[in-house]
Amino acid sequence: MRKASVGILLILCSSLSVLGQTVADSSITIVKQLDDIEVVQDRAVSFVEQQPERLVVEMQHIQCMPKFLGTSDPIRYLQSLPGVQTNNETSTGLHIHGCDDHQTLVSINGAPVYYPNHLMGLYSTFIGSHFASILMETTEHTGTMDNRIGGWVDFRTQDKQPKRFGLTGNVGLINSDLTLTIPMGAKHALWISGRSSYINGLYSKLLKIDSYSMRYHFMDFNLTYLGQLSDRDRLLITGFYSRDKMRLYSDNSIVNLQFPWQNIVGSLNWTHTLDKGSWRTTAYYSSFDNALNASLDSAQVKTNEWFASTGLKNELKYNISDALLLTASLDYSHYLNRPLSYALTGISMFANQETHYATEHADELSAGVDLRHEVTPWFAYNAGLHLSGYKHGKTLFGGIDPRVSLHFTPAPDHAISAHYGMYHQYFHKAGLTGGGLPADFFFLASDAFPAEWCHATSIKYVYSFLHKQYSLSAELYFKQIYNIAESTGNVLQVLNKRFTFEDYIVTGNGRNYGLNLMFQRSRGVVTGYVSYTLGWARRSLPALEGYTDYRYAASSERVHDLKLVLNSRFAKRWNISAMFVLATGLPFTLAEEAYVLNGQMICRYSTYNGAHMPLYHRLDLSCSCDIIKTKEHEFGINLSLYNTYAHKNAQFVVYRENLKPILGTGLSTIIPSISFYGTF
Repeated sequence: MRKASVGILLILCSSLSVLGQTVADSSITIVKQLDDIEVVQDRAVSFVEQQPERLVVEMQHIQCMPKFLGTSDPIRYLQSLPGVQTNNETSTGLHIHGCDDHQTLVSINGAPVYYPNHLMGLYSTFIGSHFASILMETTEHTGTMDNRIGGWVDFRTQDKQPKRFGLTGNVGLINSDLTLTIPMGAKHALWISGRSSYINGLYSKLLKIDSYSMRYHFMDFNLTYLGQLSDRDRLLITGFYSRDKMRLYSDNSIVNLQFPWQNIVGSLNWTHTLDKGSWRTTAYYSSFDNALNASLDSAQVKTNEWFASTGLKNELKYNISDALLLTASLDYSHYLNRPLSYALTGISMFANQETHYATEHADELSAGVDLRHEVTPWFAYNAGLHLSGYKHGKTLFGGIDPRVSLHFTPAPDHAISAHYGMYHQYFHKAGLTGGGLPADFFFLASDAFPAEWCHATSIKYVYSFLHKQYSLSAELYFKQIYNIAESTGNVLQVLNKRFTFEDYIVTGNGRNYGLNLMFQRSRGVVTGYVSYTLGWARRSLPALEGYTDYRYAASSERVHDLKLVLNSRFAKRWNISAMFVLATGLPFTLAEEAYVLNGQMICRYSTYNGAHMPLYHRLDLSCSCDIIKTKEHEFGINLSLYNTYAHKNAQFVVYRENLKPILGTGLSTIIPSISFYGTF
């Protein structure tokens, strides 16, 4: 019985598996002075500015948009764009064009953040008021972009000297955050941000996973120093720290589970302005670690994992002429990795087991060049080449990646772009758990698990009409991916003697393809958009019998993903918004049978990722009132409703003693939140 209970406990740990909102900014007013006559004109402004190869999201626009559980979370807004999905609505990972979240680079001023998520996906680890903008690239990698086969999202901190001391804050029922802006003379400034949660106080009865209660706490800290060293030199120092701690327990048993994890990032950025360009150098350190301590009576399971990197990045931008921009990069990264280690003690049927790994080291060197040429007013192109080399012990990998993008503007209201590129990536992520817990682990590319690489193509069309009040975009994409690493195990396998994670990792190929559509209204009393993604993420694993020819779905595949976002500033001080999500349920693998044979835990499964969660749908509402609203000061109150009609969406699978699968619903009730926000 004790053995079965431990198995249930481990499955529960693995099965714990919300939503981004975004709207176009409402119209702004442009005032032109003609002698004594004032001409007022409305101009459509989207909260996303689309540049030739990337999207730029101004954070000040996000702060004015609807709040999720009282907070404007930037990652949540990005997830509402077509082609950008999360693996699960209880996770804030970014899955771009069907890729896994670790295949998308998320960074702060160029320094990577390896796990930017809090438990249950309620928030990302980024405090929106600390940042100035977000740069996002989904498909069109330039020749100087980092080695990733997914997308790229870079959070940019403030880079302009503030004129006065400032305070921006948000106080809600779940958490509070505060950002201080501190000028230090005419050429130096400091920004300090902090956030802490107290969700256990009011919502303790709602925090349940199946029949288990949960205690949870998280905190985030950001620090940015800006120094204008000279007219041509700027220094930017950034620090980031995020920590979570969760405990899961049951009043009817002696189960106790503790789960802490944390991110640490530090970077130093120096920018030198040239007569015709700029030189940017970034040195950074980034790490992520997690641990799991689970106990049942005298039985204990402990796991831990750590992944870190240090690096030096250099980027040169040089304007050869008004029509030619040359960008070159030279980057070096040193990886440190201690893969999944575990210890199992106190189970009479099994011998005590323990597996530990020494810290592994690897080096990655990359050089890239990209040429942007504005050939005519209606045609431009980017042509680039990215070279990379990687060394892990005696293992050597390398890549020569050509990349080209074509941009056509046949008419002022029409834009067409096409892209082809090759990308490489030199680390993997997998795990024995799923569904929103940060228990997945990183491991470096090696002879056993070669580097991932892919061919990527896309074509996109954008049409704006009625004086840019409306826009319609459509994008087709295809990615052929090689050497994807997948975990075929389950936490029950840790009961086996001499367990190692390598025994349950197989490599294969992937094929991601789909269609992204978006219709947007950018001006008027009611603004918003509809985004729809039709996409497949298929996998072929020759090591598994019957799983070739891309016959099974990746764990992140959502074939249909529809989001409707509406926003209305119907009065000067009032803003209301609504967000509706309808999506295909995620695939998962059913365990059909488990038994012990010769001291080994044997599990039999149905078709890999052959089952699907039920259809997911949810409605969120938000209403804000600006009590005080001036150019420099703001104070208001926000009321938000998460899961307004209390639909019980299945989020994870829990197995009973007889391995009967039970679909768990996680946060299955309506969650109201009231928060006060202000800028002074």
